[in-house]
Amino acid sequence: MTDKNTRKEKLTKERHKQILDAAIEVFTRKGYEAATMPDIAQAAGVAAGTIYLYFPNKRELFIHAVKDIIVTVPLLDLIGKIPTGDFEDVFKNILLERFGMINNQRKTLTLMPSLIGEVQRDPELKEMWLKDFLQPFLSRMEKGYRMLSLTGKARRMEPALAVRMVGGMIFGFMMLRIMEGKASPLEKLPPEQLAEDMVNFVLHGLMKTTGKTP
Repeated sequence: MTDKNTRKEKLTKERHKQILDAAIEVFTRKGYEAATMPDIAQAAGVAAGTIYLYFPNKRELFIHAVKDIIVTVPLLDLIGKIPTGDFEDVFKNILLERFGMINNQRKTLTLMPSLIGEVQRDPELKEMWLKDFLQPFLSRMEKGYRMLSLTGKARRMEPALAVRMVGGMIFGFMMLRIMEGKASPLEKLPPEQLAEDMVNFVLHGLMKTTGKTP
């Protein structure tokens, strides 16, 4: 009975991923408005009704599909280490994970700005995006920063502000890398160097700390 349940659970996870992968392919190719559940079912190789066993509607599927790309399991594991781990090391590894995501999902991420634009144009989709994805993710980051402040590892400031400043910088950096593509001069730099320089910039700023800048 246990083996049967294990096989069923494995099949459910595989089918779930199969549908999400197909959804991303269809959404990025056709856009949110033009994409249909039958389109996604065909791309996934399943019956149209099967999708509704996993996702009740297209909006839910869209949110889960985009979330599956942006918020990876390794990223969540690293965020969980922020309060207790070496912050510089954890932050560096978060950046390296993001760089890896750009390389692995470059084609899909190129269309991410247009997909997010579609979120803004659909009030119900925007509300779901905020409630089910963005706000929970930011709250988790705020909790991590709050713990850093309490332990003296980070300066005391409003966690919501700190998280959005750093998160906005990283998100903007990623979008710029995606838009530049292979033409970016950063393509020539090792990911380790990029991550170290970004960590130093966030933690210590742009200006030198000794003496006056001429």
